[in-house]
Amino acid sequence: MINHVYGLAVRVLLTDQDGKILILKRSTDSKTNPGKWELPGGKVDQGESFDHALIREVYEETNLKISLEHIVGASEQNLHIIRAVHIIMSGKIVEGELNLSSEHEGYAWVLIETLPDYELADWLQDYVNQTRGISNSDESEDSENTLTPWIKSIRSTVDKMAGKK
Repeated sequence: MINHVYGLAVRVLLTDQDGKILILKRSTDSKTNPGKWELPGGKVDQGESFDHALIREVYEETNLKISLEHIVGASEQNLHIIRAVHIIMSGKIVEGELNLSSEHEGYAWVLIETLPDYELADWLQDYVNQTRGISNSDESEDSENTLTPWIKSIRSTVDKMAGKK
């Protein structure tokens, strides 16, 4: 018996010349995670490859054309009936001027180290917690120690994307 239907979403980790990553603030009218921050991307349509879906979604949301590099992680989101799997890839901006669609009401270029300071979409918060070694129900008071390996791991990816390594 199937308890959940799985859906696929794709997200991208885009960096600027200073090594900051792009996050988008969802519209307060959104059905899921209203007003929370997330990485650009969205759902994969039936019959669509996930790389094509990610390029399309980012363009629709930001007016940016991107190229993709490699998978950096995955996260799961439990909705009412659907369980969404978010595949997170690294990518580069090829061209375009950032211009948000109505799906989002803000954007920020942030250092990896400050990402946990934002009110993140549930799937992204779970990913940050998972890669930091923290479960949602057991937040460590000593978050500096648990944050360090996560920052080093993601910082390494960001540095490679920026051509620093």
